[in-house]
Amino acid sequence: MKRLEALEVIDRELGSYPLVVTCGATAREMDSLGRRNNRLPLLDSMGLTSAVGLGVALGTDGPVGVVDGDGSLLMGFSILPTLATLRPPNLTLVVLDNGQHASADSMPSQAAQLDLAAAIRGCGLHTVEVGDVAGLAAALAAAVRDDEFTTVVARIQPGNAAGIPFLLEDPVVFADRFVAALRGTQP
Repeated sequence: MKRLEALEVIDRELGSYPLVVTCGATAREMDSLGRRNNRLPLLDSMGLTSAVGLGVALGTDGPVGVVDGDGSLLMGFSILPTLATLRPPNLTLVVLDNGQHASADSMPSQAAQLDLAAAIRGCGLHTVEVGDVAGLAAALAAAVRDDEFTTVVARIQPGNAAGIPFLLEDPVVFADRFVAALRGTQP
């Protein structure tokens, strides 16, 4: 499955909830599906996506999604023991694993050499592995329905979708829109 295909599923299954999205090509491809105020793209914040998503989940009662990449999660790997300790039932963490830093000239990530899902499980977290669109859709639907902290590791193909423009808007503007969406007000 390509990253853009995975993001389309995430958008369909989690798009009405607050969604924190990792930086780089993932944020750009998600934005290409349509800008929503309830999405927070973490531009230039590699390694912090899951930590920010945890904070959002702890501050709200409804479902919250996080879209992280293998490279970003590995950079902020220390969040996993915290997630295992707190286990917010309203949080679903989706890790798009292509074994590379696709936004950095496709440089291999450590996930190319280690079993990322096994490492996450090793931290004591409920982890589901998927490799296709149908499996991802089912895993996300179950995570929201079961109201249980779940990590979904989605194996995706390397590379980026062609023709996706950069996100050049000020990150503060994205943050203001996101906060307003969380509060139920318009920015």
